[in-house]
Amino acid sequence: MISLEFRILCIAVAFWAASSALAQDNSLYTEAASDDASFVRFVGFQGGTLASFAGKTFDLSLVDAGAYIPVSSSTLEDVPAGRFQTVLRKVDGSVVTVVEAARNRQTKVFLFLINTTQQPLELRLADNSATVIEAVPSGESGQRGVNPVSVSLGVFAQGADNPLGAFDVQLQRGQNLSFVATEQGIELIENSFGPVAK
Repeated sequence: MISLEFRILCIAVAFWAASSALAQDNSLYTEAASDDASFVRFVGFQGGTLASFAGKTFDLSLVDAGAYIPVSSSTLEDVPAGRFQTVLRKVDGSVVTVVEAARNRQTKVFLFLINTTQQPLELRLADNSATVIEAVPSGESGQRGVNPVSVSLGVFAQGADNPLGAFDVQLQRGQNLSFVATEQGIELIENSFGPVAK
């Protein structure tokens, strides 16, 4: 015959095991962004651990390079909810902030051209046969939603026939890509998200 104490012990062990499993399962998921979240990413800050933007200091050691950091817009100065921004540190140490276009269709792959050079740039097919994003002025960004395809893309100076950089990409639904142009060259960044800023 099983004693009452043994039954209570079994129930307690089962409850503890279930609680531990639930805690481990919850640790697999990151905290959800708040309803008033904005999204900021830092490019060119490799090796740095802290960066400031809109009156807030961000710990870059907690996020992969180039990943968007969700942050409550209530903790930022003059940044509305829902805005995406790239903060880019140039080789000379100066910082440029570029506001990005909104993402408005989940069924498309969004391509972004972020221009921090001194000349207008375009995103085209690498063979120069079609323009994907028309001329983007210095300090601004351009965006286009496209279907998932495999394609070669190039970033061109406006009016030029040869690309400043070319990339073979296999676009998949839900995958957004940014072509970040600096005076040193073109960097292709697949959009990703880090943990919510504290």
